Formats: sequence, structure tokens, C-alpha cells
Amino acid sequence: MTPPRSGSKERLVVSNHLWLPIIAAGLAGYGGYCLLDAPAVRKVADGLPRMTCDELIRNGPGGHRYLVLTDTALSVGKSVSERDSDTGALELYHPAYPAAVAREPAAFEFRLILGIQDENDRRRVRDDRHHRREAGQADLSPLTVEVTDTADRLPAWARDGLTLEYPGIPLGQCRVVTIGRDEPTVARAEELQWRGLGLLSIGGAAIFGWAIWRMRFAHTRNRRTEPEPSAV
Repeated sequence: MTPPRSGSKERLVVSNHLWLPIIAAGLAGYGGYCLLDAPAVRKVADGLPRMTCDELIRNGPGGHRYLVLTDTALSVGKSVSERDSDTGALELYHPAYPAAVAREPAAFEFRLILGIQDENDRRRVRDDRHHRREAGQADLSPLTVEVTDTADRLPAWARDGLTLEYPGIPLGQCRVVTIGRDEPTVARAEELQWRGLGLLSIGGAAIFGWAIWRMRFAHTRNRRTEPEPSAV
């Protein structure tokens, strides 16, 4: 069998490294997208309507998909939750009510349920609730939420769990608001900005490094192919 020529070997080496600039360009492109998206997300976040829980319960969201709840208090009862066995994704639901009321409502009086779709948000709410209780405050910090459907449309396991933990809760009259689904918040805008800068830097550095390697490789190849001087 005839061995491959030197030029063929060199082309094979270069082609085997083409994945690097392709991946790097993808990272840089996504980073650029994040940087462009961050100001838009912040603008939406700054313009969201602010409501009390009572205003949302009485008047509805007014056609808004996202809004800021200013006085959310959580029941002292248990949450119902489930995790995906493959991805570990969290889905959690917990009755909520306006913090201005004198006492926690009975189960049949609940009209609001908070859904949490992300583990980091669950921890954030948990820690915020703990710190504000220590400060003598019953409510959470303002929450940017997505207004979804009524609780009677939740998955069967969630409906069964809420009914078991809160006998008499009127799921069909409870509005569900969720966090953890990429709501437009100032924190998310800042995260997009830093992610964009990081990915753009990594992608750009990788492309630059690959270009330097490519030039040095080409220079080495040219030196190898130069004819040797004739003997005197």
C-alpha cells in the first residue's frame, strides 16, 4: 500500500482541527446574542406593572403576562413538588396570600398559588423568607412572576398533593403565578450581560489561538517544502 503523501497528511491535520473554530464561533455568536438581549430584558423588567396579591386576585393581571407582586406571603404549610428523574428539574407549588391580612387564610380561602420551576429560585425564596421573618416581616421581597392558569389545570400529582395538604382548597379559583422560567428581571439582564461577555471572550480567544496555530503550521509546512540548496 502506498503511504499517504506529506500534503495529504497536513490537510488531514488541519481538517481534524476545524471543529475548534466552529465551536468557538458558536460560543462567540451566542455571547453576542446575550449581550444584545440584556438591555431589552432590562427595559422590559423596568416597565413591569406592580401589584399587590389582593389586586391580582380581585382584578386579574390586566392582560400582562409578567408582573411584580409586592406583598406575597407563603403559607406555613407544606409545598408539593416533583423532580424529573433524568434531568433533576424541579416543579414546586405552594399556596400564597396577601401579607396585609391579619392571619393566614383557611384552606378554602386561598386564591393564589406560587409555582417555582428552578432550584436556584427555590433557594432564593427560602432564604429571603427566612431573613425577612427574622426582621419581623411576613412578606417576601417583590417577586417578578409569570401569570399562568388556574390551579385546576396543574398536573394531577400537584392537584392531588395540594388537596391532600390543604383540604378544601378551591383549585379552580386559585390563580397560579410562577418563577424560574426566565422572567424579565434586572438580575436576569445582568446575568445575560456577564454570560455574553464571558462567552464572547472565550470564543474570541479560541478563534485567535486557532488562527495563530494555523499560521505557524502553514509556516512550518512551507519550510519543509522549500528545496534544499544544490551542493557546490
